[in-house]
Formats: sequence, structure tokens, C-alpha cells
Amino acid sequence: MASKKQREVHFKLTDDDYKAFGSYRIMYTDQGHKLVRRQRLTFLLTGIMIAVLFTLFHVDQKFTYMMYVLAAILIIVGLFFAETLVLRQQDKAIEASKNSAERVHAPENIVRFDEDQFHTIAGDDEQSFAYKDIKLIDLTQEAIYVWLSDEMIMSLPLHAFRNMDEMKEYYKWIKEKIQAQGGTVK
Repeated sequence: MASKKQREVHFKLTDDDYKAFGSYRIMYTDQGHKLVRRQRLTFLLTGIMIAVLFTLFHVDQKFTYMMYVLAAILIIVGLFFAETLVLRQQDKAIEASKNSAERVHAPENIVRFDEDQFHTIAGDDEQSFAYKDIKLIDLTQEAIYVWLSDEMIMSLPLHAFRNMDEMKEYYKWIKEKIQAQGGTVK
């Protein structure tokens, strides 16, 4: 990232990028946490309803105990594995959407980093953003995530850079630009 002309990245989003972003969104956003809480609550209520149902309506005692065990298993699975289940559901949804109209199919994404703003080009869609408007910038092993709002998160995947060191340099550079323009990021 030595010269001004080199502050541009080109990449095509892959299924792995979509999965990494989906995992990131579930793990680190309020919307993702809400999905996990909802999954936990669903399993908890289902387990409680099974237990209540077989307590109120007596059937064979062995069958009732078996339903209590099933209810306990549902509650335990829901409480401890809800996040894993949501992540698995998300991966399946990404696989199912491979050839749908809802999936972004830009032939190439270009992100150009100028001194005062950065520009994104994805197919016919071109947008510019001031660094000070970035709400959060996050670095993971898979990508740099640039939060433009609570709903709009831009992913710059690792394969857009030569290596992890270059990705870290871009991350630091962007963070410095945000601070230089008076933006506040964590």
C-alpha cells in the first residue's frame, strides 16, 4: 500500500465470503444475537410445553417419562447449541440461494480508497462514503468489516489483499483516516 494508486482492491465475493459474513453478522450484531435468543426461546418453550402437556394429560407412565427426557434434551440443546444451529441454518440458506435473484452477482467489486473518502463499485452500482461516517471497522481472519450503519456492513475479504499483513495495513490506514476526519470508531 505504498503509493496512492495502489489503494484499490478488486475481488469477487465467493460462497465462503457470504458464509464468513453471515457468521460475523450472527456473532457480532444485535440482529444476529436476536436470532440466537429467539432460537433459544423456541427450544425452551417447546420443551416446557411438552412437559406440561404430558403432566396434564396422563398416558402410560414410561411414555410420560420418555417425554420428560425429550423435553429436557430440547431445553438443553436449545440453551447450549442455539448459536451453532443458527449458524448451520444460515450456511444452508446461503447454499440454497446460490443461483437466486436475491444474491448479489456483481462480476467484480472494486473499492478505491482516496484521501477523503472511499468509493465502491459493484457492477452498475457506484457509491462514495466519507471516512468520518464509518460507525465501526472490524478486522477478523476472514475480512475487514466496515460498518456504514447498523444495517449496512461492507465486507473486504482477505482474498482481496495479497496477504493478512496487507489487510492489516489497510485496516490501520482506514482507521487513521476515520480518526483524522473526526469520526469515532472502537
